[in-house]
Amino acid sequence: MQSAPNEQPGSPRPERKAHLLSGITYGLVTVLVFLLGIFTSSYFGIGGRRGATGKLGEIYSLIQQYYVDSTDMDSLTEQSLPLILSQLDPHSVYLSAEENKESTESLEGSFAGIGVQFNTLLDTVVVVRVVEGGPSERAGLQPGDRLLRADTTNLVRDSITSEQIMKALKGPEDTVVKLTVRRGGKTFTTSVVRGAVPVPTIDASYMIRPHVLYVRLNKWGTQTPLEFQQAYAEHASEGVERILIDLRDNGGGYLQAATALATEFLSKGDLLVYNKGAHYPREDFKNPRDGRLRQLPLIVLVNESSASASEIFAGAMQDLDRALIVGRRTFGKGLVQLPFELKDHSVVRLTVARYYTPSGRSIQKSYAKGYEAYAEDIEERYLHGEFYSADSISRPDTTRYYTRLGRVVYGGGGITPDIFTPRDSAGINPYYIRLLRSGTFQRFAFNYADQHRAQFQSFGSEKAIQDYLHSQGEQIVYAYARYAQQNGVPQRPGYLQESMPILRRDLIALISDLLGGDKNAFYRARNEEDPEVKAALDRLTSDDWRPTK
Repeated sequence: MQSAPNEQPGSPRPERKAHLLSGITYGLVTVLVFLLGIFTSSYFGIGGRRGATGKLGEIYSLIQQYYVDSTDMDSLTEQSLPLILSQLDPHSVYLSAEENKESTESLEGSFAGIGVQFNTLLDTVVVVRVVEGGPSERAGLQPGDRLLRADTTNLVRDSITSEQIMKALKGPEDTVVKLTVRRGGKTFTTSVVRGAVPVPTIDASYMIRPHVLYVRLNKWGTQTPLEFQQAYAEHASEGVERILIDLRDNGGGYLQAATALATEFLSKGDLLVYNKGAHYPREDFKNPRDGRLRQLPLIVLVNESSASASEIFAGAMQDLDRALIVGRRTFGKGLVQLPFELKDHSVVRLTVARYYTPSGRSIQKSYAKGYEAYAEDIEERYLHGEFYSADSISRPDTTRYYTRLGRVVYGGGGITPDIFTPRDSAGINPYYIRLLRSGTFQRFAFNYADQHRAQFQSFGSEKAIQDYLHSQGEQIVYAYARYAQQNGVPQRPGYLQESMPILRRDLIALISDLLGGDKNAFYRARNEEDPEVKAALDRLTSDDWRPTK
């Protein structure tokens, strides 16, 4: 059984928190948890006291017979289960059948649909990218196309949501959806046969410097090891001699995906990770073979939003002294969930074990102070100065663990990098923050890409597009500042000049991505001026890339 997808870091399951507390006083939630907590073990079929089950049955019977209003008992149960699980740890969750399907689709590698990425910033659905090899590519759809109607569903209305659009476009494999499309000044209809749409877990893979392969993973899914092998094979002829794996903001996924990729870089018999829990015997994951890439210099880039499976991979590379870890202390999720399907196909993802890196350290941060403190840990790190100074990094667990070479490492709260890189704060000022909060950034980038799409298509190559955007970088920023002012953000000339480099970098990257061409365009543009990437590359391409005691 595969480990369940892990939660995103930063604020674990914020939607769950909002759902639980919406319209209910804290006191009522506490009472519900107390009354329903006795129900936990018997409901999930893992043992429990008959008296507790009977007491819950009595309470339910009392509600049905005497409660002042009519009550939907099924709905009450649905609301109760998340409350029960929330008392265990921050990552044990209950998902309805539909929620579980949605959460696992991106990790399973594909879903049935038409294969487009779209944007709804205008009053119509605009195709941003046509998925290579997907149904829409076969039907001839292009970036910039407006989707006006899907069968009988009108897509041109202000109130339509992304969920409603997805529902209209997705459907069982081999079914047909009839689309009404506007391209340029012409409107036409086309039929698209829904099919398997690949959901990549690798955002970008390209030669960032001569002989250096850059790979950015957004999650760990069933296809991640194969995707990585394909990325390496695609660039092998360019002489890959060093690899930079970017796991920043990668919140995890399947444990097996991380261990499978780790095998490529390690030797036969190496311990990758082990799990154990009160009802879960120790399980060791060892490398079954010599990895094909075990001799290549490797650096892994992480930050405070790198979690779970990302920490498994980074922890193995660090403990076995196989790679340098560059960045900031990771999130600190060392719990393993398994999915248990209930009769109605809903799922309980229950924490069954902790995982431990090869040196024996658990990197799970404490949740003893409750959900709120756990959720606010990243903010506390920021306020403590940890994002900007290595001297401010705290060590929740002072127990010393040792890597293969004898280097000291610590557990109890994430992976502390070998080389610290501060968060880039250059250009972050009140004007820049207001611009981001205004919502104008993406709208301007989309409008710019959409209005210049025909011009960019005439350039004939991604390099020509990038050269043009870089030549116009400052003018694009000034145009954006005027656009933002028209939309309620007054210009601040001094702050604008201070933020010019970061605004220029991010606008060019976003416009490149919204043009829907090269899948690497966004990160290719952004990485050129990313100080964290530069620090990793400088070390990777030097003679002392290898960890030393």
